[in-house]
Amino acid sequence: MSNKEKFDFMTEQMRDNAVRKFQATKQYHLLQDKLDQMHQDCEGMLTKGQQEFAYECFTLLSAVHGQQELYVYRQGLRDGIRMLKRLGMLV
Repeated sequence: MSNKEKFDFMTEQMRDNAVRKFQATKQYHLLQDKLDQMHQDCEGMLTKGQQEFAYECFTLLSAVHGQQELYVYRQGLRDGIRMLKRLGMLV
């Protein structure tokens, strides 16, 4: 396994752990409740075809957000290491 693959694997594990911790917070549950309410609203206000389109949109947005989150998380780690090196705290 290359160093990049190791870094990617480690950051995914660290990010997944951070996500699990966030999912245990009140803020997450409030957001999830709001999403659940939106889901119910869609079922009550939209036709079946419109619901399917809305769910496809939500699924795509969620997938894009997840990839963006992972990219930003990895970049933050790289930036943190770079900053520590510039400060002389890492060799």
